[in-house]
Amino acid sequence: MTQLPKSRRDALSTMSFALAAGGLFATTPAAIAFPLRSSTSSRIRAIAFDAFVLFSPRPIVLRARAIAGDKADTLVAAASEKLFGYTWYYTSAGHYAEFDELARTAFESAAGNLGLKLTGGELDELVSGYANLALWPDVRAALEVLRAGGVRLAILSNLSEQTLWANLRAGGVDDLFEFVLSTDRVRQFKPSPRAYDQAVSAFRVPAYEIGFAASASWDASGATWFGFPTVWVNRSHQPADHAHTAAILESSGMDGILKLAAIGAA
Repeated sequence: MTQLPKSRRDALSTMSFALAAGGLFATTPAAIAFPLRSSTSSRIRAIAFDAFVLFSPRPIVLRARAIAGDKADTLVAAASEKLFGYTWYYTSAGHYAEFDELARTAFESAAGNLGLKLTGGELDELVSGYANLALWPDVRAALEVLRAGGVRLAILSNLSEQTLWANLRAGGVDDLFEFVLSTDRVRQFKPSPRAYDQAVSAFRVPAYEIGFAASASWDASGATWFGFPTVWVNRSHQPADHAHTAAILESSGMDGILKLAAIGAA
């Protein structure tokens, strides 16, 4: 398992990236306390996870540093911002391109803006990082507690199904998930309702009985609008965005998901 950065300089550098990327790629240690907000009395029979609730993208940052040196953190932050802008742009216009294709374009465009010219091999290395993510330290135990409590699990992500399976297997948690749901199936990225509806179709239970664990405020808002009881797993302690609908719960780690499911901490 990839360890979180120990040096102050490394941690601050990574946090700067997280701020620029809207908090999606934070690597804040799970030990930092963060208050839970609100609660729910609804019975949760299943939970769908955004991929970055489960996996840290720090390996992508490390690959970028090997390629772009001191411009790496800025490169990854800019590429992340472009990438998610592309997903919303394509979906709103009624078009679709696979995540890896958009990620490659985002890195190439961001690099050009920084005066960097990446080779095809370097772009491949950066994009393949999405299939080589690191399991957050608090994930495995919490998933096992959820499964032991009878909660069904799925991953629901903009990443491709192949990429999701690669990460689940590498993290040794693939046997805990009943469904792996990629937006490739419906050709619309989150927060499109069609993307979230995959979980309803897969689990065959109402949306209000499916918890959703989001890693970003906009995803938490979209899932809440859809009808899921939602936890925003805010690992980087990002401030709330007033344009977004608040989730039922907010936490810095998997403890919020256990609380949503009314299961004691692992």
